[in-house]
This record gives sequence, structure tokens and C-alpha cells, in this order.
Amino acid sequence: MAYTNWVETELRASAATSGASGQDSSVTIPENVTTFWVIASKTAENDPDNALTVRLQAQVSSLWVDVSWYTNQSTKNLISAADNAADTTATPNMFNADTITPPWEYFARYLFCPSNVIRTVWIASGTGVAITWGAVLLYQLDNFNG
Repeated sequence: MAYTNWVETELRASAATSGASGQDSSVTIPENVTTFWVIASKTAENDPDNALTVRLQAQVSSLWVDVSWYTNQSTKNLISAADNAADTTATPNMFNADTITPPWEYFARYLFCPSNVIRTVWIASGTGVAITWGAVLLYQLDNFNG
């Protein structure tokens, strides 16, 4: 029998944005979890010029701070040899002003998080802004690799 070692927690249900920016409800994960993956999925958009930027934040005391990813991978189609070249340096943005036609997913790995209370924040722009997206968090119950 296989050992199920991964837990999936919804950070944001796949839903249409309402407004030009926002933050989603916070999620509390176990205190011993500091390394995890976040998968953000863009499933629909109203207009091809709509842009979406998403960040992960952690609550430290009463402040919300941006958390930078360690590695980042996209499932969107490659268009040129330079695609994703800018995604090699860790930044707070999981993806930045993305206009690629959905559907696609971004996988971001976080090696350190200063808190077990986290949320996603986002900004959308463009003509008739309407973007549908969601995000889930994946973490290991037991990490035998340190």
C-alpha cells in the first residue's frame, strides 16, 4: 500500500476576480511546515490583454510580508527560446503581469516561510478585467530529506 505523504490545502478556490486587486482569506498550516509548493491555475479570462500578478504572503506578528519562491515552473506553452528566462531569480511574484491565454499552471516551491499563516494577493488589469484563477498549497507530512 502506498504511503500518502502530501497534503493539499486550498488557498483560493478557482473563481473570477472582482476588482483590480485583492487578497484572499488566510490559511493556517501546521507550525512545523516551512517548505511547500504552491500551484496557481489561470483557467479563463475575458480579454487577451488581461494581465494577472500573484504573490504569496505570510503573517508575521500583525504584518503581512511577501514570501519569495525558490524555484518556479510553468506549464504554459513555449513560444520562443527566451521564455521564462526572467523566472530564474527568486522574487515575491509567482508570476508577473501574465497575459498568456489560459489554461495554464505555475508551480512555485518555497523553501522558507516565516509563518504558518499565509494568503495569496493579486492584481489584475486590462480591458474588461475578468480573470478566473485559483491556488492550492502542497506540503509533505513527513520530510525525510531534511
